[in-house]
Amino acid sequence: MDGIDRLLLDWHEWQLGYEPVRGYPPDAGFGEAFQSSRQWMDVDDLNEEVELRLRESVGRSVDPLVMALDLRLRIAVSTAVRNLYAGTTVWVNPRWPATQEADYARAKATLAPSLVSRGLLPKTDLQAMKVTL
Repeated sequence: MDGIDRLLLDWHEWQLGYEPVRGYPPDAGFGEAFQSSRQWMDVDDLNEEVELRLRESVGRSVDPLVMALDLRLRIAVSTAVRNLYAGTTVWVNPRWPATQEADYARAKATLAPSLVSRGLLPKTDLQAMKVTL
């Protein structure tokens, strides 16, 4: 697993965490300044919150890049990331199973320059993947 795989996995986990809830909008006037106290949190709770915020930041940065890919590459990314998340090959590309690996490699090569320009991926990872800017 390389740096792009890790970023895409964080993006996928962030995507899984979104659940729309009925209720007041997040910008409602009475609750906009509300923030729960962290005084009772232990170190593990604080670490979990930091990881959650980091994953959210990565997800929000990677999401428009993935959505800008053409359909074939988006399906390849989705299939590959779901398999990475599962830890084994469970999911199969429904439209182009024969070219899944090549499409995923092409998607990673397409995403790499944008990920570097946004500061999410160091250039050294590109050299290891042999991707040029």
